[in-house]
Amino acid sequence: MTTTDRALSVTRLLLVEDDPQDARFLQSSLRRSDGAPFEIAHVGTVADACDFVTLGQTDLILLDLGLPDATELDGLTRLQRCVPEIPIIVLTARDDKALALEALHGGAEDYLVKGSVDRDGLLRAIRYAVERHRGIRDLARVTRELQQANGTLERLTLLDPLTELLNRRGLQQALSTLIEKVRNENEDVLVLLIDIDEFKKVNDTFGHAVGDVALKEVARKLKTCIRLVDFAARLGGDEFMLLMPRARTADAIRVAERARLAVASTRIQHSDGVVQMTASIGAMMLGPDTPSVDEVLSRAHSLLARSKDDGRNRVSYAGQQFDDSDQRHDAQRDMCESLALGRHLLTVKQPIKRLSDEETVGYEFLSRYSNGVYEAPDNFFRLCSERNVLTLVDHQCLRHALRAAADLPEDCRFHVNLFPSTMLAIPAEHILECFPDPVPPRTFCLEISEQQIIGDPSYLLPAVHALRDAGILIAIDDVGFGNSSVESLILLEPDVMKIDKRCVIGLAGSSSRVEQLTRYLRLARSFGAEIVAEGIEQPEELAILQDLGVELGQGFLWGRPA
Repeated sequence: MTTTDRALSVTRLLLVEDDPQDARFLQSSLRRSDGAPFEIAHVGTVADACDFVTLGQTDLILLDLGLPDATELDGLTRLQRCVPEIPIIVLTARDDKALALEALHGGAEDYLVKGSVDRDGLLRAIRYAVERHRGIRDLARVTRELQQANGTLERLTLLDPLTELLNRRGLQQALSTLIEKVRNENEDVLVLLIDIDEFKKVNDTFGHAVGDVALKEVARKLKTCIRLVDFAARLGGDEFMLLMPRARTADAIRVAERARLAVASTRIQHSDGVVQMTASIGAMMLGPDTPSVDEVLSRAHSLLARSKDDGRNRVSYAGQQFDDSDQRHDAQRDMCESLALGRHLLTVKQPIKRLSDEETVGYEFLSRYSNGVYEAPDNFFRLCSERNVLTLVDHQCLRHALRAAADLPEDCRFHVNLFPSTMLAIPAEHILECFPDPVPPRTFCLEISEQQIIGDPSYLLPAVHALRDAGILIAIDDVGFGNSSVESLILLEPDVMKIDKRCVIGLAGSSSRVEQLTRYLRLARSFGAEIVAEGIEQPEELAILQDLGVELGQGFLWGRPA
């Protein structure tokens, strides 16, 4: 008999019995069987039985009715809720015909009375129960697999396979639902049609494989701009659409600018260079007279054409209610000028925790601008880059962060951020002028975003060496997602490696994420870098990081930046 044949012939029994003497007697009797062998597990409560059977290692349950956590037929009912596909034989000392009938009506395969059934009778009952239930079990398995397959097929018919956004069919379903709300409830629905500028050049220059990666990254960025109630779709090629119910006309400018800046911040590093993308956007409110995707596109394409004609990387709006271009451009200019002078700039801090005991050991300082549209740093930094004031604004953010650090206890460590472009544009001695003189050793840590490093990172070495010589720790931020480069880590030899939040969120439900994180930890430890995990939101994620020996962390588990 082969190993496989032997495994298939073994019957796996779970004995649910709280009397040790009865349990030993039954186990001894069954193991002396001349027929098919048994693998017997034993637990003493229904709760333990439920935990055991969910592991999927049980063919049949022998259930006593007199258990510490279940009386009468309560144990039978609870076990059937746990795993309805496993046959259950009641084996009890209670010789009660009414109870036996109720147990059989309740789903038990048999009702046997201890002392009234011999070993052969028990073996026969087990064999018949397993055989009777095998067909039920197989049918349930096939039904479950068919339901999963149907669900997958239905999902695939509505989703774009590349980006996992809605496809045209999925968008039409969403549009039909929203049109009814527009007609019956007078609900406002914002439509954004987004077209990537000169995307053909990306495919022609870098190849379609890189183009696909770029489209997936654009899709990911667009999803960060919308709410759970909104819909995002890829219409084909490089064209996307967002449908946003309950969006007021006043919200359209804010949302459209966020989408534009999200695309403009998308960069894909490639051996032949960096793919940098922008998008032209048409914004309009959904009308009751446009119930199909084609009709919406017909109206929105004229707006796209206007954005393209005006120089690309911009938003065009439909209707007089959106006609505020001059006001919007003035607001953008005023914001950049204010930030360059350090006005209207807010500094918030997020605690850095020692994960072993969750004590606060430091803070990261972050910048905000509160005008309602560009308050997120990704947005206003991108706009400052477009207007060529990024270095000035980044320098101001550093000054504000260091002033905020001066008000906190001296025994903390303070993390501040700086763009690689700023480190290149401003001599290290002028950057050091922002810090206390002398710099308290190991008190300040300068974070450099790995995703902002373009090309050969060796151009940062002079600044990194000068700052480290002055007593400032160097951290590489956002490691583990997007543009991760081992070269940056090896060349810059950071004192601290910060793991990107997208490597941390969802750890508890993904063994592959845990393995990926483990590799980054081995890399960091190989050159002696301290590890900070970002984006910790759930206690389960914290527990895994603690088990992996991660020293420090930060995230919404301990509150938002304030």
